[in-house]
Amino acid sequence: TSRAEYPFDPLARQGTEAAFFRFKVPSGFLSSVETMSVATREDFDNLIRALLNQNDTERNVAEQTFEQLCNSPEQAAPLLCGTLLQCPDQAVRALTAVMFRKRVTQAFFAKLSLPTQAAVKQSLLQAVQQEQDNAVRRKIADTTGEIAAMIMGAGDWPEIMPFIFEAAKSPTATLRESSMLIFSRLTFVASEKMVGSLGSLKELLGTALQDPVKEVKLSALNATACMVQALSKFEQHIASLTDMIPAMVSILTAALNEPDEEAARTAIEEFISIAEEAPKFFRKHMDPMIQMAIQIVTAQNLEEETRFLAVELLVTLAEQAPTMMRKQTTFLQNIVPLALQLMLVVEEVDMVEWNSTADDDDDDTELSSLDVGKDCLDRLALSLGGKTVFSLAFREDLVPAFLEHQDWKYRHAALSCISQIAEGCSKQMKEHLEKIIAQIAGRFQDPHPRVRWAAINAMGQLETDLGPDLQNQFHGQVLPALTHVMEDVANPRVQSHAAAAVINFTENCKMEILVPYLDVVLGKLVQLLVGGVRIVQEQAITAIASVADCVEKHFTKYYQEIMPTLKTMLLQCTSKEHRLLRGKTMECISLIGIAVGREVFLADAKEIMDQFQATQSASLDPDDPQASYLLQAWGRVAKALGQDFIPYLNIVMPPLLKSVAIKADVEVQGVDGDEEDEDEQEDIATVMVQTDTGTRKIALKTSALEEKATACTMLVCYFGELQEGMLSWIEPVAELMVPLLSFIYYEEVRTAAAALMPELVKAAMASMQKGLCDVTFVAGLTNLIFDRLIKVVVEEPEEDVQLSMLEALHESITNGGANCLHTPAKVKELLEALKTVMHEVLVRTKERAEAAQKDEDFDEEAAETQAAEAERDDDLLDQCGSALAAVTKTHKDVMAQMFQEYLEVFGALVSSPLPSHRRIGICMFDEVLEGLEGLGQAYMPQLLPALIQYSADVSPEVRQAAVYGLGVCANFGGPQFAPMAPQVMQRIQAMMEEAGSRGEEKVLATDNAVSALGKVIEYQEEAIGDRNAAVAAFLQYLPITGDEEEGVLVHARLCGMLERGEPLVTSEPAKWIPVVMSILARALGTNTVDEAVTMRIKNILTRMQETLPAEVSQAAFGQLPAEEQAKITQLLQS
Repeated sequence: TSRAEYPFDPLARQGTEAAFFRFKVPSGFLSSVETMSVATREDFDNLIRALLNQNDTERNVAEQTFEQLCNSPEQAAPLLCGTLLQCPDQAVRALTAVMFRKRVTQAFFAKLSLPTQAAVKQSLLQAVQQEQDNAVRRKIADTTGEIAAMIMGAGDWPEIMPFIFEAAKSPTATLRESSMLIFSRLTFVASEKMVGSLGSLKELLGTALQDPVKEVKLSALNATACMVQALSKFEQHIASLTDMIPAMVSILTAALNEPDEEAARTAIEEFISIAEEAPKFFRKHMDPMIQMAIQIVTAQNLEEETRFLAVELLVTLAEQAPTMMRKQTTFLQNIVPLALQLMLVVEEVDMVEWNSTADDDDDDTELSSLDVGKDCLDRLALSLGGKTVFSLAFREDLVPAFLEHQDWKYRHAALSCISQIAEGCSKQMKEHLEKIIAQIAGRFQDPHPRVRWAAINAMGQLETDLGPDLQNQFHGQVLPALTHVMEDVANPRVQSHAAAAVINFTENCKMEILVPYLDVVLGKLVQLLVGGVRIVQEQAITAIASVADCVEKHFTKYYQEIMPTLKTMLLQCTSKEHRLLRGKTMECISLIGIAVGREVFLADAKEIMDQFQATQSASLDPDDPQASYLLQAWGRVAKALGQDFIPYLNIVMPPLLKSVAIKADVEVQGVDGDEEDEDEQEDIATVMVQTDTGTRKIALKTSALEEKATACTMLVCYFGELQEGMLSWIEPVAELMVPLLSFIYYEEVRTAAAALMPELVKAAMASMQKGLCDVTFVAGLTNLIFDRLIKVVVEEPEEDVQLSMLEALHESITNGGANCLHTPAKVKELLEALKTVMHEVLVRTKERAEAAQKDEDFDEEAAETQAAEAERDDDLLDQCGSALAAVTKTHKDVMAQMFQEYLEVFGALVSSPLPSHRRIGICMFDEVLEGLEGLGQAYMPQLLPALIQYSADVSPEVRQAAVYGLGVCANFGGPQFAPMAPQVMQRIQAMMEEAGSRGEEKVLATDNAVSALGKVIEYQEEAIGDRNAAVAAFLQYLPITGDEEEGVLVHARLCGMLERGEPLVTSEPAKWIPVVMSILARALGTNTVDEAVTMRIKNILTRMQETLPAEVSQAAFGQLPAEEQAKITQLLQS
């Protein structure tokens, strides 16, 4: 009993030492195996052996037989244990240990009888002791640890810890090593139990860390690392373990001195694993740790793999504990110089060969020193923050000095550094952008082509990371420099990269900025396209496409010159080496088609689509890039042609759906059981996935995933453009795409699936409205979609994708219209989903606050990181509000009854100390009241006082939301509003009269207060007492200047008052007509009046001319400034 309750108590092992070495499997357990015929025994060994067979057919038969056997755990367990203990074949024992670990799952073990369970455990312990082959023994130890971890939660193996403690004291080194291997597997499931036994565990591990045998020390280091990681949430207990660090480090230094670099790398990897989960474990020893890592990185006698791991350790510490590392002087002084020194190791290559490819400078598949240095800088900038890294990189002796160095490799390294840190240092780079642009552009004329390439690469990266500021401010420097360097005919790779930088420039560029440069830019790009080598043509044609996408209709001027060339290329570029170029030609043609529009493109469309169709009908190789380009090109042509494209759907949809349905995952069977020893294949990524039967290794073909995601995105394009034209494809597409909302392997597929859901609903609704389908069809579709979409909103693990799911949810409800969720139960399920998302956000918010308080290293950059995370969470809450608004508007009756039980849930936001949360919570109340209309009157006694209260909040954004809600209450509150009308009017007046009410900080709140006042005047006239005073206050504030959306509504309300003959104005026209005319004149031509309001203003001014005494209208007009007079005159003459 004591062992079951205190499995880590060293007292629990008293009296067990002698018995320990006598562990034997009960004879009855194996008797069934031993009494079998020799043939049966050999059959089972042969079955395991067959799992190693290289013949797929024979191996598959063996796998099926083995799986059938495992369906009978009571039969399979003795066989597995017997083979593990008795088979003379080392390979069979090794695979048996692995299969044991894979197939003896919790469900398997639970089906065993208690005697069999006990015998399995004893068999494993005996196998660990008796196995002579080290590789097999380690597998058995790993399996023993895994099984123990699996069943220890229920306290089902009280003997395991005494075994570990006694084995650790064994005179046999292999047994001491095995004890550490087993313990390392237990740590993560027994962390809470370990807390109470840290003293004995420290003694256990401390002794093992100083073992005379290297293998034991390394396994002890792994066990210690696992324990530290497992205890990462218990910070005070981790702190008590830090005195083990010197012994841990000594293992690394001994391996380096021996030298045994493989052992050294193993040790560094253990430190990295700790840094990933518990970086502050190293705090008290951080400076010597950093110095040791730096010494390893700079030790030229060490293998690159060892040095690169030391870099990884430093970077991982920066990523996982940036606030702590920002205070480490040794680290800060050395990390960027280290990275730059690594980047100076650039292989000299033949320039003819270099110019034959458009790939990056780091062509080799093996990790190079340049790769490591660049990766280091990129990750440092993103983790430590721009403020820190920018100041380190632009230290006078680093990037600035490197840029002027006579050795081209230094200049190359400096430019590479700029491009790598640009994303993380974007804020700081924008503050020094003029100087940085000049430095980079100056290197476009560098004497060395590879430096010129690096300069263009840096410019392209800055165009992406610092856009659109760079494009807006420095287009005059960047575009001429890029077009000039396109003339470097001796270096096609430089020309190619210049064209690529134009692509980056256009992606963040306003149309009006690029248009003045079209003649020059397109002229150069066409020259490259017609006269360049293939690598230049491939980038030039994409650049032309990108320019067309940016300037849209302005490209029409160049259409007749460029399109014939593209059509010729489509016809002639048919060789294998030109497949990519031909694919890019399809891309360019389709983007130009969208840019110039249907009218211009239609003349060439049929010829082009015939070529597309011929390509699609051809038997393309699996690796032919044309397939992916064609998928996307069809979609763009559909967007360009609109309804004219519908006849081609029968051609494009079948292969598109085939790509959507492509299977990208294949389970790896693990022939030898050592998954970690398998080399990663090209185009294959492996992931571990938890299933009902345990952890399984899945191989994912990345090209297939990308094709699948592209096809899904194209479906969004087709349905968004063609709507009811897609009716016949709605059902098969929905059957494929709705399940992909849960596609765990690739978030881009899930995001595309989410984006498609509202388009499917919209297409079905449009079809029904035109009599092409009935309500039953639409109901079936919406049921299918909402059943899955509401669930995945909660289940989605990635916040960015979850945001897309929420957006899809509210758009789908909006498109589906009244009662599209069909039942109150589904409405409640949606509200519960929103409640869950909100709860998760509030938990993360609390965790951030607690982390900031507890982190002694918390600083300004840590606060910026938290602010970015909070902003993402605010986006999630805003989308929850949008979904709530949509469901309220479309399910008024149900929400009127159901929202009462969720008042407290959403009220948690309103009472938050964070202004953004209060604003979002109040907006949710506003949306519900507005959506319920008159049905929301029952909530007025609860919500109206809160809105009055928060209209005096210290935060302008909260006041804006609250006072908007006051206007909603005035609109729909009916008699429930009247008792609190005086308080509402008092708050509105206070906001309008507040000092600085029209200032930038307060104007939006004040504009909404004026809007609310207009609604009170219109809908609660009897409740406000002095109506004329209220109207006078309303007029004296106008026009609205800050909140453009609200301004349109307010100015429309003013027009309505004037059209009805506002009594205040008609009673004193000489006083109020000038005021009104001035308001209307100032509003004209701004975004606070739309076309409809403008026409109403015109009619009002015309009626004033016709009905008012001439002296009144002329006097009012004469008081206006000349600019406002001109606006009115122009309007009346239009």
